[in-house]
Amino acid sequence: MYLRLKTSAHNKNKQEVSDVIGTSNPKIILKWLIFVVLMLTGINTVLITQKYLYSDHHVVALEQSQPLFHTVSNKFLSFGLDSSLLRNMNKLPINQEKFVNLARHLSPAYVRVGGTAADCLYFVKINSITETTTEKLDLSKNKYVDGQDITNFTLASDDFLSLYKFTQKARIRMVFDLNTLLRNEDGTWNSDNAREIILFAKGYGMELDWQMGNEPNSFFHVFNITVSSEQLAQDYCELRSMLNNLGYKDSILVGPEANHMGDDQHPGQVYLKNFLENVKDCIDYATWHQYYLNGHVAKVKDFIDPKVFERLPVQIKTVSESIKSSSQDLSMWISETSSAFGGGAPELSDRFVAGFLWLDKLGISAKMGVQTVIRQSFYGGYYAMIGPDLEPNPDWWVAVLYKKFVSEKVLELKMPNSRDDLRLYAHCGAKSNSAKSLSTATIYGVNLSKMETKIYLSHLSQGAKILSYILTSDELQSRNIYLNNQILKLQDDGKLPKFKPKEINENEPIILPPYSMIFLVINNAKISACL
Repeated sequence: MYLRLKTSAHNKNKQEVSDVIGTSNPKIILKWLIFVVLMLTGINTVLITQKYLYSDHHVVALEQSQPLFHTVSNKFLSFGLDSSLLRNMNKLPINQEKFVNLARHLSPAYVRVGGTAADCLYFVKINSITETTTEKLDLSKNKYVDGQDITNFTLASDDFLSLYKFTQKARIRMVFDLNTLLRNEDGTWNSDNAREIILFAKGYGMELDWQMGNEPNSFFHVFNITVSSEQLAQDYCELRSMLNNLGYKDSILVGPEANHMGDDQHPGQVYLKNFLENVKDCIDYATWHQYYLNGHVAKVKDFIDPKVFERLPVQIKTVSESIKSSSQDLSMWISETSSAFGGGAPELSDRFVAGFLWLDKLGISAKMGVQTVIRQSFYGGYYAMIGPDLEPNPDWWVAVLYKKFVSEKVLELKMPNSRDDLRLYAHCGAKSNSAKSLSTATIYGVNLSKMETKIYLSHLSQGAKILSYILTSDELQSRNIYLNNQILKLQDDGKLPKFKPKEINENEPIILPPYSMIFLVINNAKISACL
């Protein structure tokens, strides 16, 4: 049994359906009907055999007349440097040309300098120092909690300036996380040290953005200290006023950096909701942290389990509802995120298999209107995009390709017969790829199946040119990543290699290998929203 559909680009009104054998299976009938409707309204030619009825064949429709679904920040894909790296500035390679170059390839972006250690940081206006000289607060009897050093340390002004100069060379914008655990006896925030940092930054003409504290709803667990959401909201409003008065009125302030989002009754969610209800007109974006897995126990299978992928959209929806209930016109950032918390999962979070969660996170977040996603981390930990050898890990390459092919303009992609292990998203193409065409659209996503999967494009414009970029690896836990079967490596001078596509005929299916990622660039897509 097979279905043969022919739709000529020169004569849209002629369709030929032949050799259709009846079936009493309602699921089969529904799939046929969906397929027929899509093909009759499209303008490309497709030959489908009986295999279409099975789950390894999918029709994807990208309407030409659709409006934009969302528009996200041009710094949507951003990244972080953990504040713990500032404890040993001599080991942070921000002055090495290769490190700067790797960051620059991801521009434009925010670099969030934050994390648990931000609430241990004390700024001092002296030359670089090797030992802490300031009196330490006795925040905890233990030096380490969950593997994190929670002793106080100093950041010298020279080192802060070096950090800023790195961001300028890399053409990225710093978001600096201020210490919120410097407290007065009455529990209010002691803003004196923050004022010193802000004044120093202003004195050197630094252009940057700000936040305060890290995962405040978890302070008791980490530091044996509690700061209520109401108090933190008051502190944020004090910081906003200070920034306005000290020359940073135009800088954004984001918060509260909460973690452990869940349902309405989850402590982290309650903390975020209460904070938002008390911080009116003081922040520019609501921020929260997201991880799928515990890095200490995560397994390979978790990184390709569709059920794990479905956790993020539920969390985004819940946070959106909290923002809405606060009656504030705020968008959200996922301001710290990776595959697994606890520094990542060894030999997993920095390997090819982590790319599935990473690319899908970008797709889901943009589709649901998240303005910025800050990847933890650029350097340091098992979840780093750059290894300790300063060689890119697979997720860095995924990020580079995303920047090259995907714009901030989000489109709606219709997949009526999709299954949960094929996850695709659509945007207008990046400007660099649209200059020579009427408009460009990019479909991207992941195939989590152990089976080869075929995609058929519907509603293509006449003259559309399809370029396929497929990412694979020799094994899931490999550090190698291949683009159309060619290993990705930087050139000797640090420049990106040429990304060579496979050109696909508009009547052909796009074949996704098992466990693969794809960027499908459609030139001359003629989507009105992308013109």
